[in-house]
Amino acid sequence: MPQDIVFHLPFAADVSPDADDARRRSLDWCGRRGLVAHPVNRQRFLRWDIAGLMAAWVPRATGERLDLTVDAVVVATFLDDQFDGPLAAQPRRVAAACRAFTDVIASGGAAPAGAGPLVGAFAQVWRRLAHRASPDWLESTGQHWQWYLNAYAEEAGNRAHRHVPTRAEYFALRRRSGFVYAMLDLSQRAYGFELPPRLYADPTVRRMLDITADVVDTLNDVHSVEKEESRGDLHNLVLVIEHELGCDRDTAIVEIQRLIHSWCAEFVALEDRLGKRTPGEDITGEDTVGEDTVGERALGQDALGEDALGQDALGQDALGQDIAGKDAPGDGPPGPPRADTAVVARLTDCMRSAMSGYLHWSRVSLRYSQPVPPDEPALVTDLLTGG
Repeated sequence: MPQDIVFHLPFAADVSPDADDARRRSLDWCGRRGLVAHPVNRQRFLRWDIAGLMAAWVPRATGERLDLTVDAVVVATFLDDQFDGPLAAQPRRVAAACRAFTDVIASGGAAPAGAGPLVGAFAQVWRRLAHRASPDWLESTGQHWQWYLNAYAEEAGNRAHRHVPTRAEYFALRRRSGFVYAMLDLSQRAYGFELPPRLYADPTVRRMLDITADVVDTLNDVHSVEKEESRGDLHNLVLVIEHELGCDRDTAIVEIQRLIHSWCAEFVALEDRLGKRTPGEDITGEDTVGEDTVGERALGQDALGEDALGQDALGQDALGQDIAGKDAPGDGPPGPPRADTAVVARLTDCMRSAMSGYLHWSRVSLRYSQPVPPDEPALVTDLLTGG
């Protein structure tokens, strides 16, 4: 599918000034982890420009904070490519392969004995994610990774039975398989804040997260439809709409443009509604007077690097808040609504950057404009076993 199909998003795109250096650091990291030892893998990795994606996803992140987001998405992308070949329609084998990643999460970052280089790379990423993260945040991002892993077996079952999902089935599965929720967790990590469970449960916030996932996933489906169709993959909204409506490709694209326009309009309206809440109104609608509500938790800047384990954190984030979520000495403690407003504003900014950043990257990346031929594996080595 051509990458010049017009999508108008009401969000401005930007790119981190550290993008070029992040590309070099990412290639070095992949080399050390044994992910691009084969020259074909290396060449394709460079074409896909995952560092470029994350430099647009978190455009104000630099250095180790940006690197962690890149390395995590490299793992997720390479895992996805492991299932483009013979494993694609074998749900039991797919589930078994994903279980090693689940074991890493359960163990706190230990790779199982005999694991291949991709599992080892994920174990190192998970330890970096876990460093100085709160238990609530770590549980949440672990669940999002688990969604992603479990979705592979479900997709493999659909392929095995040649089942084209309905639109409702598609969205229920795609919001888990698309990895957007985990990538928004990476945005929080990059910018040094956490979304507490009480705010994650807010219906408006949840709807905005869903919209962000739907926009990013649907843009991805448009740009990857020819690649996925050539490999017999049915989990693509373009194909779902064609099957549902009995229409041609152009008609399906027009319907998708309409959907994305309506989602973005809804997102902007929800953002406006959040901004108009009165200063004393708690975002969840609960009475929090007297509660010790923590809207953000500072993450030490050196806590995100590859070798950060055991190092000291700064104890403050860019807003000058200490690890308890209160202002630095000299300022009075913020009330719960103020903390809620600050963290939701930062999350909203992350969601805007996610949508605009993904579209920016997808228009220039060679991952879909020059896809791997369908009779070739995306990666020529088995990174799950090291074979």
